[in-house]
Amino acid sequence: MSDEILIGVMKSLQEMKINIPEQAGVISLSDGFLPSIYTPEITYIETSGYKLGKLAFTRMMNCMDGKTEPVELFINSPFVAGASI
Repeated sequence: MSDEILIGVMKSLQEMKINIPEQAGVISLSDGFLPSIYTPEITYIETSGYKLGKLAFTRMMNCMDGKTEPVELFINSPFVAGASI
């Protein structure tokens, strides 16, 4: 939902004629497409539904193979600097 929230935030900021980043900073969680279409480009933390789904599928297959021990899993979420903060 982060990209959808970004759309609403950006629309509200534009309607209020708030300049980014002079009057407000904007940062988002995103796969990167939507932040790139705004001017200035939005700074974001990259998230990947594809990577998360692949990890979940692998974990599910492991559980089906009887490997049900608890594990802590991480996905890299890089910071992508735009010009919005």
